[in-house]
Amino acid sequence: MGDHTEAISIDYDPKVLSYEKLLDYFWKGHRCEATNRSVQYMNAVFYRNDDQKLIAEKSMKARAAQLGISQEKVETRILPIKIFTYAEGYHQKYYLTRYRELRDLLTKTYPDAKSLADSTVATRLNAYLGDGIERDWPAFAKELPKYDLPDDLETSLISAVKKLDQ
Repeated sequence: MGDHTEAISIDYDPKVLSYEKLLDYFWKGHRCEATNRSVQYMNAVFYRNDDQKLIAEKSMKARAAQLGISQEKVETRILPIKIFTYAEGYHQKYYLTRYRELRDLLTKTYPDAKSLADSTVATRLNAYLGDGIERDWPAFAKELPKYDLPDDLETSLISAVKKLDQ
C-alpha cells in the first residue's frame, strides 16, 4: 500500500474559480502542520504546470504566515502530478454509499465507477450528504435540472431527498 497517495482530482473552470481560490478553500480546511509519515495519507498539493507550482508554493507560505508558523513546520508537500488513478468503485462517493436508495438510482444512469465518480450530480449529492455543507434540499432540487438527467431519475432523486429532509 505504500506506493500511492490517496487524493482527489478536481475539475474546475478557471473562469469561474481560480486555482488560487481553490487553494484558499483547501488551506482553510487542512492542517498543514500535521505530520503523516505514511505515503498513502501524505499531506500534499499536486500541480500540473510551473504556474500552478508557483501559486501553490505562494499559498502555502501565506498559510504558514497566517498560522504564525515557519515554512519548515509545514508538512504539506507541493508535488507534480504524475499519474492519477481512480480508486475502486467501493471507495467512490463515500457519503453516498450510506444511502443505498440514492446510489442505486444514480447507478442506473452512471453504471460504472468512473462515470459515477465523474458525475457532477453524484458529487454534489455526496457533498450534501457529508459533513461541512448545510443540507438545503430545496436548493439541491433546484440544481437538478441543470444536470440534464433523465426525467425519471430527476423525479426519483427529488422524491428520495424529500424523504431525507423529514
